[in-house]
Amino acid sequence: MLPELAMILVPVCTLSAVPTISRFFPYYSSHLKDKDNDMLTWALLATVVGFGLFVVGTFFFKGMIIAAYIEKSPLFITYFYLLYPNVFLLALFAVFESYSGSRHLSVFPNFLKELVLRLLTAVLIAAYYFRWIDLNTFFWLFSLLYGVLLLALMIYLHQHHFLHFTFKVSKVTRRLSGRMATYSFSLLGAILFSLLAKNIAPLILASTTGLEDVAYLIIVTYVSTLILIPQRSISAIGLPVLAQAWKERDMKKIDEVYTKSSLLQLIYGLFIFLIIWLNIDSFFQLLPEGYSRGKYVLFYICIARIIDMGTGLNSQVLATSRLWRYDLYSSIVLLALSFPLNFFLIRDFGMDGSGYAELLSIFVFNLIRYVFIWVKFGLQPFTVNTLKAIGVALAAYLGTIWIPFIVHPIIDIAIKGALFTLIFASLILALKVSDDINSTVYSTINKLRGRK
Repeated sequence: MLPELAMILVPVCTLSAVPTISRFFPYYSSHLKDKDNDMLTWALLATVVGFGLFVVGTFFFKGMIIAAYIEKSPLFITYFYLLYPNVFLLALFAVFESYSGSRHLSVFPNFLKELVLRLLTAVLIAAYYFRWIDLNTFFWLFSLLYGVLLLALMIYLHQHHFLHFTFKVSKVTRRLSGRMATYSFSLLGAILFSLLAKNIAPLILASTTGLEDVAYLIIVTYVSTLILIPQRSISAIGLPVLAQAWKERDMKKIDEVYTKSSLLQLIYGLFIFLIIWLNIDSFFQLLPEGYSRGKYVLFYICIARIIDMGTGLNSQVLATSRLWRYDLYSSIVLLALSFPLNFFLIRDFGMDGSGYAELLSIFVFNLIRYVFIWVKFGLQPFTVNTLKAIGVALAAYLGTIWIPFIVHPIIDIAIKGALFTLIFASLILALKVSDDINSTVYSTINKLRGRK
């Protein structure tokens, strides 16, 4: 629950500085020298202020927090203080990650967040498993992991000569401060509502059925999060491009980013989801008894992820446009749907109810954004290649599902995964579903041939 809560609280603790950097950085970079660029300094200051407000708030609402969780989830109350380093370090990392992305350096921070963080977590779990550290030490080190990532990212930015701090107020800040403040605080609501809606289920489960169901739900949520890894990378790359395109009123570029992001995310999302679903029973055989209760929760959450990815960078298109307030309005709708759906469906169907709630709320949420962008800007991301991608995914799945269980879950996963990958990749390339994927693959092959 610690990282789940941290994700919800980061927008509050940064005072929405993260999307503000992406939205307004093109104005800073085009009018200021690097050493005079004060945007990072003020974003960090806003984060310190926001975190201070969060700490004060927890003292005011301490009694309510304890009352909500002490009966069903006492362990959470015992280690509640670890939420502070979790939130603060994640908030600082988010600011530097956004700044790095605005500098068009998005690969390394994604590498840190998606791979290094998981490897370090695995090392800590192994250390606890072999009794090299006790439980308290494990929790403390786990809460400080983002500190390692933050330090690595700061060193990376310093090596690229982009790490500059100045408290001298620039002419751009003086000119745009009012617009940035309005944007930040308005978008703060949008981000907070969206994150709260997407992470509300563990909080409801913890207070109603206890941490055991939360553990099962978090495992399947983490598995489904694998689908989102390409989305995070594409979003980090596309966000500064969209911000620059809106600044220049380049609708052709915006349409290109919107369409390509939809297709690429759909292809990657379907590939990862079907790899998971083909091997889901083998996967649960590797876990302790009880975790298989989350099987169909995983299915519904994964379908929701596919819908979210298939509609492209709709949030980023809205957030960087002149109609960015509609990002807030649609997020309010998402929360208004998600909270009652989770509450009543979890009450009636238990953990499965969280899967139903996620699928219904995400579908409506993305449908609203899709229609709004189409009506207001004349943009929609779907093409004939969208249908090709879905057809390829179904063909590869049907071509692999017939393989029976063989010897061991790991061998079964390896064989099914390899066959599915072969069919899927071959059809994607042969049918030329994505020009980007084809050009990347063939240019890589040509490079390898050239080296030989």
